[in-house]
Amino acid sequence: MIGRLHGRVVARDGNVLLLDVNGVGYEVEVTTVTLASAGGPDAAVELFTHLVARDDTMTLFGFRSLVERSVFRVLVKVNGVGPKVAMTILGALPPAELARCVADRDTRLLTRVPGIGKKTAERIVIELEGRLDDLPVAPGGAPAPIGREAEDAVSALVALGWRPAEARKVVESVHVDGESTEDLIRSALKRMAGHESADGSA
Repeated sequence: MIGRLHGRVVARDGNVLLLDVNGVGYEVEVTTVTLASAGGPDAAVELFTHLVARDDTMTLFGFRSLVERSVFRVLVKVNGVGPKVAMTILGALPPAELARCVADRDTRLLTRVPGIGKKTAERIVIELEGRLDDLPVAPGGAPAPIGREAEDAVSALVALGWRPAEARKVVESVHVDGESTEDLIRSALKRMAGHESADGSA
C-alpha cells in the first residue's frame, strides 16, 4: 500500500497530478482544492494517499492531510458514495464543514455538492453520525471552554444518549454564567423538546 508521496509536480491533467518521486512518476487524483494549492511545474508536494484497486485499474487518491484521508475512507463506506463522489464532496466541503453538516443534520448544504441529491445527502448524514467524532475535524481545533457547570451538563446529556457535538451546541445556546449544571440540563432538554415539537409540526 502506498500511503504517502513526496515529490515534484511534473504535469496536470484535469484533477490528476503527475508527481516525480525519486525518478518514478505517480499519477494521483486530487480534489480541486488540493489541485489549486499544488503549485506549478517542479513545485514540491506532499500527499497522503489511498489506493483503490479495481478489476481493470488501480487509482491513487491524494490528500493534503491524514484527517482528510481518514474522512475520505469513512465517506467511501457510505452506500452509494464511491471514491469519485467522495473526492467531489471533499473538494466542496473541508472535513470540519462536513463534520458540522453531519452534526447539524444539514442535508441542504450537502445537496449543493454536484452529484449529491437529497436521498444521498440524507444517507451520508445518517451513516456518518458518530463516525467523525474521533477525528480532529472540529472547526478551529479544540472546543472553546464553556465553564465547569456547562461541561458537566454536556457530559450528562451525552450519558443520556445525545451526540457530543449536539449536546455541546445546545448547552452553549442556553448557557448563562452562574447557572447550575442542573439548570443547564433542564434548559437544554426544554430547548431540544421545543425543536422536536417544531420539527414534528412542519
